[in-house]
Amino acid sequence: MKAQLLGSARSASNLAFDVIWAARRVVTRDCPVCGEKSPFERLRGYGRVFLKCHACSHIWARDYSKFRANLGMGTQIGADPAPGQVRGELEMGGASEEFLSRFCIDEFGLKSILLFGTGPTRAFRTLLRDGFDVYGCDVSPSVISYRQREFGCERFFHARVLGRHQYDIVIATEVIEHLFDPIPTFRLMKSILRTQGVFCGSTCFSMNGEVEDDHGFGYMRPRGHVNYWSQPSLRTAFSRLQWTMHALRFHSMPANRRFFFGTSNPSLSAALDEISRRDPILPYSEIPQS
Repeated sequence: MKAQLLGSARSASNLAFDVIWAARRVVTRDCPVCGEKSPFERLRGYGRVFLKCHACSHIWARDYSKFRANLGMGTQIGADPAPGQVRGELEMGGASEEFLSRFCIDEFGLKSILLFGTGPTRAFRTLLRDGFDVYGCDVSPSVISYRQREFGCERFFHARVLGRHQYDIVIATEVIEHLFDPIPTFRLMKSILRTQGVFCGSTCFSMNGEVEDDHGFGYMRPRGHVNYWSQPSLRTAFSRLQWTMHALRFHSMPANRRFFFGTSNPSLSAALDEISRRDPILPYSEIPQS
């Protein structure tokens, strides 16, 4: 009986919620990307509520704790390998970071690299082993402790202490969808980039202005994903930093996933334009899926 009453109460609550949202499809607040006060449509998807800015097309949610986001995703990898394990063998992912590092160095002649929000992926270790001038940062205490134990605090550090160095390349793969304050974070990226440098990374873009994508994996399902970028909204954000924005798709990528690039270097921007004209989907079929 108690369960039935609770179920009825939840149903009534959900119905009231739907009625309220239907009556208030448009609200006015400051857009975190374009900064304008625009009428924002409320969208629902994956059991979540989002706001969409009609001025720049940005979609975002605030149903996830900023405190939790600032703690990062962490790692279950111990500081020391277990008996019989090789140090680093449990690290996973990072192929896109490694690819972008090598791509920017090969195509543009850049050198120093910061992997922003890299977590416990293989990219940092692999690039350092191969002789690249690479640094890493994260917000997760367990990740930072794991990395610093082996590589020290000069090579790997907390994201809040950026500014010790400047870099040619700052890479953030699958990071910008987690940012509660994207413009201040992008300004921080600009402050640590050399003038000839590039900020780049990867994310999935909203292609049709809706929350629920039709590509089968539900990019905005995880509550930690609080931004659903589109190419227009990311271009708007980058323009506030006097960066030009480029988005490249490579073979084997999901239909809405792109590598993005932001730069104030005219020659680098022209080179990216030339690369994008080679093929609508670039023929780098070896790009791994991680």
